[in-house]
Amino acid sequence: MSHEKTQEQASEKVLPFRPPTRRRLHEDVADQLRDAIFDGRFVVGEKLPPERELAEEFQVNRTSVREAIKVLEGLGLVAVRQGDGVTVRPRTEASFDALPAMIFHGNHIHLALLSEMVEVIAPMLLEMGRLAIERHTPEQLQELQRLRDQLAGTDEDRHAVLRDIVVLLSDMTRNTVWQMIARRMRAFLAAAPMDVARRRYGRDPARHLPRIDACLASLERGDRDAAVRELQGIIRQIYEAMLHDAHNAENGGHTE
Repeated sequence: MSHEKTQEQASEKVLPFRPPTRRRLHEDVADQLRDAIFDGRFVVGEKLPPERELAEEFQVNRTSVREAIKVLEGLGLVAVRQGDGVTVRPRTEASFDALPAMIFHGNHIHLALLSEMVEVIAPMLLEMGRLAIERHTPEQLQELQRLRDQLAGTDEDRHAVLRDIVVLLSDMTRNTVWQMIARRMRAFLAAAPMDVARRRYGRDPARHLPRIDACLASLERGDRDAAVRELQGIIRQIYEAMLHDAHNAENGGHTE
């Protein structure tokens, strides 16, 4: 009964699939099917329509549909069994690569999921910042100053510079696991859905410059405790702003 109700509710907001427009058609097909899963058009345990039906609806050949399904399988969103079709898997089984589109798709931000992401990542970054201050080298401090100057410039992609600062902080910890996590996080934040949401609703990263300058000044004075406080303040500021901007975007409404 609950399964039927879920499908009935989902059918109220179903949009027809459209012919893909990208040069690599299967990527567009995969994105539309992915979003249909996230929107509840296809619920957990349900099978996707056969390749033939999907090919007709998308107006592509079956090869493009097959390649799109491989993308979904790689994201952990579906299970493919020979002779048994393609079945939607629980989102908790999905790859981390699926998370950006889970948070932002269909021109809307999933506020609860964004809050859950921040709940996990923010404490980790606070600890990474502490270790970065404790273990940094003079050369890394010079690199941080260089990135700070880029963030203040007018020709740089400031969001990309901010992501590079996170990676540099991980290098300052001299911890391989932190370095791996930070690079994975940089790729996550640069993913198309997150990038679209950030550019549409986010504020200019240059607003963090005063606290970055305060952190660098503390390090020059040799006051590591103050530097840690400033750096952790920057991290809190970033994620509080992310949640605030997302909440305003959803509550205020928006159009394409």
